Amino acid sequence: MVAHVPAIRLGVRIALEGAFQIRAEAGDAEDAIAAAQREQPEICLIGLDLPGEAIGAIQGICEVAPGTAVIALADSPDPDDLLSCVHAGAVGYVFVGIRAVALRRVVAAARAGEAVVPRAMVLVLVRELQRAASGDTALTPREMQVLDLLRRGRSTAAIAERLGISTVTVRRHISASMHKMGAKDRAALAQARSS
Repeated sequence: MVAHVPAIRLGVRIALEGAFQIRAEAGDAEDAIAAAQREQPEICLIGLDLPGEAIGAIQGICEVAPGTAVIALADSPDPDDLLSCVHAGAVGYVFVGIRAVALRRVVAAARAGEAVVPRAMVLVLVRELQRAASGDTALTPREMQVLDLLRRGRSTAAIAERLGISTVTVRRHISASMHKMGAKDRAALAQARSS
């Protein structure tokens, strides 16, 4: 299953044709979750620019299709995005510009039960495991920046512009911070104390 913007979905479909069967495609988070529940695919590729909140889609897919291995397709290497994807349930994180042959290897590896993360980003996961083992659930530096601006009353668009990131990325950081701090919504998050 592939969930991303149309041009990327076409590229992924072409890259995987012949090696894998694509059972569904989705253009937004809600459709992706519904398709995963209906199809119960072995693998699901989710673009982080997916309309409707990609991290929520990853989490939703893992809930409705627990046997599905989710691989996130990112535009660039962002440690916070990687951690948000893994916390949501993804087993892989690759870049949109990945070559067709490499994408087929990644999908085959995930199908075989392997985690697929760029070698240069493995240290991010190791440090997160060390932090978690110590009981530290502190926000990442980027999550702290987003939270600070949120507390100042800035909108998602204003935060994105100030930090030079997309609004989708801002929403992902807010979602991850809400999860870590046990906040039920943005207002509660803005009032919560961070460790």
